[in-house]
Amino acid sequence: MISTLKSKLKNYTPNGYIEDSPQAAVLIICYERDDELFIVMTERSKNLPSHPGEVAYPGGKREKKDNSLLETALREAVEEIDLDASKIKVIGELDTLKSRFGLSVTPFIGLIEENLCFTANSKEVSEIFHVPLSFFKNDPNISEKVTNYNGETFKTPVFNFEKFEIWGLTLAFTINFLDLLDIKFDYDL
Repeated sequence: MISTLKSKLKNYTPNGYIEDSPQAAVLIICYERDDELFIVMTERSKNLPSHPGEVAYPGGKREKKDNSLLETALREAVEEIDLDASKIKVIGELDTLKSRFGLSVTPFIGLIEENLCFTANSKEVSEIFHVPLSFFKNDPNISEKVTNYNGETFKTPVFNFEKFEIWGLTLAFTINFLDLLDIKFDYDL
């Protein structure tokens, strides 16, 4: 599966960051075990001022000291899940998306060895979990969530993995990632 992913990324041209918006980056960390591809996700701490308790990829806002958005994604992953940056190989980037709060978020895809261990920084992350690709291939449990933003109410799909709800921008990045691997969904609820 990793060879397919690498091949697809060679022919993929991401749209790049969105100018005139604050910048952020996330890291979609993948590894293979027993011929199964896994994606590493986090549940954000419930004590954070923004997006508390939500599922996310390691990442965050670009700081002045960051020379690139990739550096932002790696720095944040080191801070949040104690990633050893020397143990990851970044193989590509997906399309940047704009969050509902106006943030331009760029996702990078990185590969690790399967036995790499992570430790959650409890100030930022409550849990680290690993989602097998088979979850998405085998008719995942999809529900809907009603959210409000700026006085507007809207429905959004939610992928329910174990006790975790994957939705919003994290789900959008995940769907774009899975689209590279020709995994499609019918989630028009």
